[in-house]
Amino acid sequence: MSDEHYYPDLFGFKPSTGLAVAAIVCFSLVTIALFVLTVKFRKWYFMVAVIAGAVEVVGYGTRIMSADDPHQLGLYITTTLLILLPPTALAAVFLFANLGKIMKKTGISHPIFKPNVVKYLFLGVDIFSIIVQGAGGALLSQTVDKPDLATTAKAVMLLGLCVALCSFTLFFFLIIYLHLKVLKIKDEEDKKWRIIFYALYASALLIILRSIYRVAEYAGGYHSAIMLNEGLFYGLDALAIFILMCIWCPFHPGFVVISNKKNKSKGDIESSTTTRGGVEME
Repeated sequence: MSDEHYYPDLFGFKPSTGLAVAAIVCFSLVTIALFVLTVKFRKWYFMVAVIAGAVEVVGYGTRIMSADDPHQLGLYITTTLLILLPPTALAAVFLFANLGKIMKKTGISHPIFKPNVVKYLFLGVDIFSIIVQGAGGALLSQTVDKPDLATTAKAVMLLGLCVALCSFTLFFFLIIYLHLKVLKIKDEEDKKWRIIFYALYASALLIILRSIYRVAEYAGGYHSAIMLNEGLFYGLDALAIFILMCIWCPFHPGFVVISNKKNKSKGDIESSTTTRGGVEME
């Protein structure tokens, strides 16, 4: 049976080609910038962000193609997943990895969330969320022959988004807790690196905002008022993620220098890689 029988119009509106092109240009530029910085400073774990940015570019490219053929379910699902999944990977790099490295460098800690816990627990939840959302997309692809799976597919994708939202919210409060502990440290020679916490705050809030939008979108059901509002999509998803990526150009780990409390206490700071009185975040 054809896709048209079940999905006469997958978007429910005519997607803007101009906005999609603008998204492609913007994401391409910030992705190139992150790539150049990552190669220049050899911070290879940041390549995850570069790949995620490239996937966003492809996603908006397929959105244009899908808009020209709104009855093609396979193309619609591809577009949905290519735009839906990258922000979760960006959160792993910008938030989880960076805060974990800060904790190791400075020695600050949480009674439960130790550096390795931050690194593996939140990353694990992040990966789980991606898998669940991907599974929802896989189920959605089967609705051509099994339309009764549509509700299940949406529910699975909603579950993945809710898991991610809960994880990001918990992480935001962890950032606040650790920032307050850092502010109590008085013996650092160079405290300029602490500004990175404001980048973490902004990033977490953008991710949470985008996650709330996505949860509300899927909770409303197929072709809900939120899903049919393209302005909300570009404002709360595309723009939010673009700003998120822009933030980590000036705050790229190649620029940010973190004071190493452990090394200072041992008196071997001179033997470490130093820049502007601190230790470069590896």
